[in-house]
Amino acid sequence: MTTNYVVIIFLLGYVCVANSGRPNFIIMLMDDMGWGDLGVFGEPSKETPHLDRMAAEGMVFTDFYSANPLCSPSRAALLTGRLPIRNGFYTTNAHARNAYTPQVIMGGIADNEVLLPELLHKAGYRNKIIGKWY
Repeated sequence: MTTNYVVIIFLLGYVCVANSGRPNFIIMLMDDMGWGDLGVFGEPSKETPHLDRMAAEGMVFTDFYSANPLCSPSRAALLTGRLPIRNGFYTTNAHARNAYTPQVIMGGIADNEVLLPELLHKAGYRNKIIGKWY
């Protein structure tokens, strides 16, 4: 079963968006990453120096929950702010007992759903989504 983690890092002060006073922020959703995998949280090999620096210079929120153990419903929950059963992107969980059995993804986000990037754009932010967002 894929576990998703969200790391939100706020970079304050000298990195404000176009001198508007609003902070820049980065939301990272990572598959198969535990909190102890980052140097900032104690990983001794310190293989994440850039993320560790961002965390040291910004603000890190460490208490969070994943909306779903599978990547697609969890990503949809982040984008919509709704639980998977409410945003239309969920699993049947028919095979939940065997983490290696592929799950059946049901539904999808409705076209009329307002997504986080749309709200941020209306607030004057520039957005970029990188990675597997299907």
